[in-house]
Amino acid sequence: MIRVEFQKELESLHQDIIRMGATTEAAINDAVTALLNMDADLARKVIAGDDVIDDMEREIDRKCVEIIARQQPVAKDLRDVTSTLKLITDLERIADHASDISERVIAIYAHEERIPVPYDILRMADLSRQMLRGALDSYVTRNRERAEAVIELDDDVDALYESVKAYLIHLMKVDTNNVEQLAELLLVIKYFERIADHSQNVAEWVLFY
Repeated sequence: MIRVEFQKELESLHQDIIRMGATTEAAINDAVTALLNMDADLARKVIAGDDVIDDMEREIDRKCVEIIARQQPVAKDLRDVTSTLKLITDLERIADHASDISERVIAIYAHEERIPVPYDILRMADLSRQMLRGALDSYVTRNRERAEAVIELDDDVDALYESVKAYLIHLMKVDTNNVEQLAELLLVIKYFERIADHSQNVAEWVLFY
């Protein structure tokens, strides 16, 4: 009976993670859409929604601590709970970066003559979202190959980040009228690079499990 109860608690925990992951993914998608369309209202919605994901993290953290205290899991079960504790931290930080990107969108939107977002930044956004989606899929399916594929993608994001960063710095030198907006875009690409890193971490926690 104790084992059955424990498995039910773990299943409930996994469902909470899936909901948190879906909410985080939606926040990233909305942040990217806000960036593409320079939609300040949508950006504000992403920022406001960050508190919901923070609450999800705290609730899952509380459940994990209770399970460890009451059930005293060992071996694979302990890895399951401890990897969950680490994983939700990465998801919460990904959501934070969605909010960060949205704040940069609002800052760019404030300019009367807004510069277009370079295509390679949108490529970075798509790769980062692909990594998050793959990491979440690997968690749901417990698919080792899917998790490994996500980890391999991080090198592509890093390479693209360095390329786009150099391009934006070059633009700052030749287009001095738009330095402030270009600086905001430099922050945006750093957030996408960090989203990719945290997605890689999620995949690595799946492998750890």
